[in-house]
Amino acid sequence: MSGTAIGLLLACASATGLWAADWTWELSNDRYRQLNIFERAQYDKAARLLKEGNPQAAASEFEKFKIQFPDSTALAYVLFLRGYCLQQAKTRNQAIKIYNEVLDYFADDVADAAPAKYFMGLAYLENGDTRQGLATMKEMLANEAYAKHPLAAGALSRLAENHWKNKETDQAVKLWKQAVANFAKTSHTEANQARDNLVVHYIKSKDYAGYDAWLLTPENRDDPKARAWMAQQVIDKAHHQIFPTNSGHYTAFEREERAAAMKACFDYFKAQKPWYDKAQQTWEYLTRAISFLSQHYGDKAERDKAVDEMVALIKQIKDKADAHGKYAWLVDRLREANDLARARYVIGLIADPPYAGYKEAELLVHENKDPQAVAQLEQVEKMGNAYWTGQAQERRAWIYKDRLQNYEAAIKIYREINKPPGTLWAIQECFIRWGKLDDAINTLSEIENSFPDEAAKAAWHKAHYYHQANQSKKAIAQARKILKVYKTSQEASKAHQMLEGYGVATGGGVFEEE
Repeated sequence: MSGTAIGLLLACASATGLWAADWTWELSNDRYRQLNIFERAQYDKAARLLKEGNPQAAASEFEKFKIQFPDSTALAYVLFLRGYCLQQAKTRNQAIKIYNEVLDYFADDVADAAPAKYFMGLAYLENGDTRQGLATMKEMLANEAYAKHPLAAGALSRLAENHWKNKETDQAVKLWKQAVANFAKTSHTEANQARDNLVVHYIKSKDYAGYDAWLLTPENRDDPKARAWMAQQVIDKAHHQIFPTNSGHYTAFEREERAAAMKACFDYFKAQKPWYDKAQQTWEYLTRAISFLSQHYGDKAERDKAVDEMVALIKQIKDKADAHGKYAWLVDRLREANDLARARYVIGLIADPPYAGYKEAELLVHENKDPQAVAQLEQVEKMGNAYWTGQAQERRAWIYKDRLQNYEAAIKIYREINKPPGTLWAIQECFIRWGKLDDAINTLSEIENSFPDEAAKAAWHKAHYYHQANQSKKAIAQARKILKVYKTSQEASKAHQMLEGYGVATGGGVFEEE
């Protein structure tokens, strides 16, 4: 890969999507200016319908354009867009016929014919005709002019995905590399997705020599920032997408494979640390290393080494608030690793007693020592720091509500905090869990009457609670009220469904207050 391609990759952000996202169906400004005033009016009408999610109506308006302006310079485009709208409306066979018409009469108009070819292939795939869909994608790529269109990146990706599905790894890798090399500038989303797929392939196959061979060039081989960026692609993808237990990349029967891949991944990342240091990105290296070692690859010796280096860096920070925040981040990672002794060592470095006390309370909760955590938070509240007093109160109320189920104590604290509507929502939740329906309803009424932005939500909660309590008359009355008072809200749809469930007409009528 060229140095230019690497630069383009560095500028691209990761994204996903089946439809090649950097192409747009909208007419370019240059082509729009070529339309006369009457053509623009008809185009605008059709385009507005498509943007509003009414493709069937938009297709009709594009058909009117074709009939009214048969000599328009945008005729091929309009014909394609009619097919595109029909495809959006899921009338794909009709769309395919329109695309064929574009290709029959305007094959040399690449800006319109190439999209017709791509979306024809996509329509076949969406119809379940994989053979014809892939054949159409291959035909697009075989056309020298069409193969340069941004949508050709999508054709490469669809073919690569099929090879990957069929375990034809070499063919998939070849096409993904082609998408990255040719379309990093013109089809960012498809190029980024192809790059991500390649990174996943190299991580799961543990082929880091292949990964380096793909991305390293004479221009970037000795560039610390480029080398750190390469390492970052691996560790970030591994940490966030591959090794989480619910990622789908490994089954419960592939524990050994997963463990081997995690070790190989960290070994590769660790070997890149000198590049991070040269790029003055040591902190970025350490945060990624510690996160990975805390959540996935639990090598305590490696983690301790990284923690010691991070602590040494934090000790050099003159801004105490910044240092305390970084120590707290490190405590959280060690808690995730269940390395509580080491976490408490780091807490001891926080020279802010209420902050340190609060982090200790979090560890106690992690240890399921809730009464001790409550006592610890009470000590924090007595230290006289307004911010940490508030934080400790909220945490203590949460422990009473969600862990100890001491709703009376939780409600008392929430009332002391007195930050409506948030505390009122927490209070009504306590009441309903406590079995005090009337008190929950009264609290919801307070929210509804005092906070207009929350009113519809509060009204729906009342209807829902009545329904759960088998108080159908009150549930129906409340649902009717929502339809009348909050008719444009999302809750109105829920209320409508509730009334239908009760077999009640929703045409209006009086409603009954609880």
